[in-house]
Amino acid sequence: MASSRDYWENHGDKLIILIVTILAYTTQVLPGESIQNALDSSVAGDTVLIMPGFHYGTGENLIRINHDHNGIVLLGNEQNPSSVILSGDNISDSIIDIDCTGTEAIDTTMVISGFTFLEANASIDAFGGAIHTKHSSPLIKFSLFNNCKADNGGAIYCWKGNPVIRNCSFQNNECLSAGAAIYLYTSNGSISHSSFSENVSWDDGGAIFCYHSSPVILNCIFQDGYAHDDGGGIYCYALSNPEISFCTIVNNYALYTGSAVYFRVNSSPILHHNIVTGNAGPAFYIQDGGNPVFEYNCVWDNPDGNYGNLPDPTGTAGNISENPLFVTDFYLSQTAAGQSYNSPCVNAGEKFSEEYNLEQTWTRTDSIPDTLIVDLGYHHGNDFQMQSGSQPQELNFLQISPNPTSGSITITIPDNGNFNFVEFFDLSGRLVLKHTLQSTNTTIQLGNTNSSSFVYLLRVTGENTSNCLTGRITYIKQ
Repeated sequence: MASSRDYWENHGDKLIILIVTILAYTTQVLPGESIQNALDSSVAGDTVLIMPGFHYGTGENLIRINHDHNGIVLLGNEQNPSSVILSGDNISDSIIDIDCTGTEAIDTTMVISGFTFLEANASIDAFGGAIHTKHSSPLIKFSLFNNCKADNGGAIYCWKGNPVIRNCSFQNNECLSAGAAIYLYTSNGSISHSSFSENVSWDDGGAIFCYHSSPVILNCIFQDGYAHDDGGGIYCYALSNPEISFCTIVNNYALYTGSAVYFRVNSSPILHHNIVTGNAGPAFYIQDGGNPVFEYNCVWDNPDGNYGNLPDPTGTAGNISENPLFVTDFYLSQTAAGQSYNSPCVNAGEKFSEEYNLEQTWTRTDSIPDTLIVDLGYHHGNDFQMQSGSQPQELNFLQISPNPTSGSITITIPDNGNFNFVEFFDLSGRLVLKHTLQSTNTTIQLGNTNSSSFVYLLRVTGENTSNCLTGRITYIKQ
């Protein structure tokens, strides 16, 4: 019998080698079609392309992901995520449930990108209104999380994983316990180039709650968040040591303390190159041990104190306490960009911007990149920006500003809804104020209310429509 070697020597010139290439496949899913069926029919390398419109489900979840789905891309529209809506209506739990308990097989090749998660309400296991991950580390990017609710992690709850969350926007999310936008439990990973605004926790962590978790939190904006207890922006608990850098943390409110960041139970984060201002309640506060490190931060004009019960590091390790001189949208005033003064946060960092991978981003209004000694605070250019510039009309978003407020507010409503009235309720359900809307933009003075509640629930209705809009306003009584 001839050996394999003999065969190759005698017949090698006649062999034809076939190279088989497995091509990635894309499945389109239209509104009304099953995203789950498309996902289950896909393999690693495939893309499930979810088309514009509202996508609804029934039962506990709209989408369930396990270890068989690793390597699949769930894609909406990264340029206009508001056009692809994953709705929590008729869903009793998280919109997306990712469970790799026992396998931990989901990594960042499992991608979720380009969606609006809307009106989610996790009511069964009460974790993660929009996304609940267990032993999983997906990549979540270019998505909007609006009006999502849960007991913990109003928008996202991560249990024992290392998710990568970037280029996302979290607005008007709510939790009853901890983490109005994101709750990390024994999880690390990263959260970067994202914005958090007007999120409300009825306990701790107005935006992010870390339990024994040490993520990288890079280049994010935290504004107008509220915690009914501690940690209006970020709450670090039980040996949580995140690295928080190049963040702008402004106008958050904690009923008790730590309106920007709260440290508890031997938590020792590193905070560098941040701007922290206008937060009501001591901006930083520590309890039960820990040793947070502050380097190259601008912490200024937080009404109830900058560093709470911590030693004030101003004047050491590059830390300053001066007016950052914001222009609109948290750009920094710079004479080179046409403003009258230079912000003290310009060129105030430790190293050149390329050392932090920020050399293609900017703090200037004319979009010239920050290429020298790095500026402090949030950098534009690698952030989440909707190219379409607007939400789809049918979403009927209610806009309230400023929020929180200690006086008047302006309510903006869609011009196609036939809405006539706005009602304010306190947390007991008592009607506090009813106002007639004269236009799509109405200014209302709240100073004459007698309620001592810090948060009002709003309902906008009309005589000739069965629709209603809902929202909430944080009122700081003076």
